[in-house]
Amino acid sequence: MSTWRGILRAAEYSPNSNDLTIMQEVASRLQTQGNEVSLFPEQVLIENVIESDAYFSMARSQCVLSILEKEERRGAIVFNSPRGVRNCSRPVITRLMMQEQISMPESIILDLDCCDFISPQLKYPCWLKRGDSCAQQKADVCFVKNENEYRQAVEDFRNRSIYSAVFCEHIKGDVVKFYGVADSPFFYWYYPTLSNRHGKFGLEEINGPVRQYSFNVQALKKTVDKVAEISDTPIYGGDCIVDASGDFKVIDFNDWPSFSSCVDEAADAISNFLLKHYSNNGDNKK
Repeated sequence: MSTWRGILRAAEYSPNSNDLTIMQEVASRLQTQGNEVSLFPEQVLIENVIESDAYFSMARSQCVLSILEKEERRGAIVFNSPRGVRNCSRPVITRLMMQEQISMPESIILDLDCCDFISPQLKYPCWLKRGDSCAQQKADVCFVKNENEYRQAVEDFRNRSIYSAVFCEHIKGDVVKFYGVADSPFFYWYYPTLSNRHGKFGLEEINGPVRQYSFNVQALKKTVDKVAEISDTPIYGGDCIVDASGDFKVIDFNDWPSFSSCVDEAADAISNFLLKHYSNNGDNKK
């Protein structure tokens, strides 16, 4: 029997989302396998480090990530790792995908503290996306149709002390949301604007009615599994755009989403992944 601590994500890092259910379902499956499991909010770990053999964590606060790094150095396993969570910050994941030539919109990483330039390579409309943290409110991801709207969005970011951002082209096509677990066959996708299953802020509606363009699902899985590998984020979710020709581009990649549309299947895949890697970690210590 092993001891697992599940770290719940603080509400400010995941507005309008139900993250608790997937954590409870993963915990239940680990318990069924004979493990000792408990769930804690991020704040509890900050106030009192609770040592464990292993952690499954949705935490995003820098303080908790630092604590979990210390636990890793002590020998505990942590999924997703603090490194992986940090790699999913928008500027970092954008740079990683650029380096690996992942199919994605043309993008520019901006430092708004020193510039507000517009790249002549990008034509409006575009997106300006917060880079220092995950989107915490609708204004953190801005659809801008012209330079005036861009400058207004930049001013709003600066007024809120947001100086890191990613500026990227707008892609026309169907918005597809996906969930996956690396090193497993599990992969789930759907159109968020159908059946009222919108994202956190309903921004998918900007792309208009879904046309249900045909695309290669296995190719998408292979692509985002590669992103999971290069970012060290095996439990992941994200979004892509599929255009009329069936080509897709990854527009978002996130650490441990809510899996709200596929909780049971995801919980099975995640718990199996955790137990497999815990077992492998124990073998490596022998």
